[in-house]
Amino acid sequence: MFFMVLKQLQDPYYQGVAAQVAFFFMLSIVPTLILLSHLLGFVNLSLDNLTEFFEIELAPDIFNSLQGLLRFESQASTNIVLILAAVWAASRLQFTLLRVANYTLTNGRDAGTFVRDRVRSIVTIMLTVIIIVLMIVFLIYGQIAIHFFHEKLAISTLVKDAWKYLRWPIAGGLYFLLITFNYYVLPRDRGRIRDVLPGSIFCALGMLIVTSIYSYYTTSAVTNNILYGSMASIAALMFWFYFVSWVLILGIFVNKVWKDTK
Repeated sequence: MFFMVLKQLQDPYYQGVAAQVAFFFMLSIVPTLILLSHLLGFVNLSLDNLTEFFEIELAPDIFNSLQGLLRFESQASTNIVLILAAVWAASRLQFTLLRVANYTLTNGRDAGTFVRDRVRSIVTIMLTVIIIVLMIVFLIYGQIAIHFFHEKLAISTLVKDAWKYLRWPIAGGLYFLLITFNYYVLPRDRGRIRDVLPGSIFCALGMLIVTSIYSYYTTSAVTNNILYGSMASIAALMFWFYFVSWVLILGIFVNKVWKDTK
């Protein structure tokens, strides 16, 4: 499988594709946050509530990494043109990954058609944002619900403690489900859901490892400050996007070579 991945990488199609994914990944964050802020409004939550929750529940270094992404002010009113533009812009990442998946899984025979793939990427990003909202509602309102039942219905303290320790593993499972969903839905040559599990496991673990190394590097190394000066933080963030993009692409490769090896 390792040598099959190396052989796959020799295809000129993949030269620069990670940079393309990283570019659209970076551009899709703010539009995704716009969609997220509007959907959270339907359940009486905001990005400020999310920031306060993470500040309480997460370790300081992890929260500092997320704080820059959550520092976003939602619009005061719902603008349908803004929402449509946000959906179009946010779906660029899914569109690029979809084209890569189609090309990879069909050995270069099918790169897809623009209109059909664009519509599928738009549907996928909307479903992805809905899943993210469900994860947030589960984390925040789940704690409130357990506290309510503990106070009003006198449920066992054991249940309350169990929720305290189990909610993050459950959230991790939902995170893995989100990655699996995208790997399963995006390709047009769709197989069984168990065929995408190896790539999903690789991607889920890979993104956590890359993010951990990135967090350690940015807090410990000073090389970027010497090379880039005031642009050091932007350069470091672009490196993170680039390496995460390679993880996403390699996850597609893992699904391909796993299927071929079987």
